[in-house]
Amino acid sequence: MSPAERAARQMIEDKKALEATDKAYVRSLTSTEQAPAPVKKAKGGYVKAADGCAQRGKTKGRMI
Repeated sequence: MSPAERAARQMIEDKKALEATDKAYVRSLTSTEQAPAPVKKAKGGYVKAADGCAQRGKTKGRMI
């Protein structure tokens, strides 16, 4: 296979992939499906004092 033929085949494959991508994008914009309502969860709180599990210098992700 010559380099010109290889380039031509690559261009054809790229064009097909681009068409498929464009078609999927347009379909995603025109879909009428509604997303499910978000689940109500507890509000975020606040901690006055840490439990001491993460101490200075020990949270760098080192392998032991």
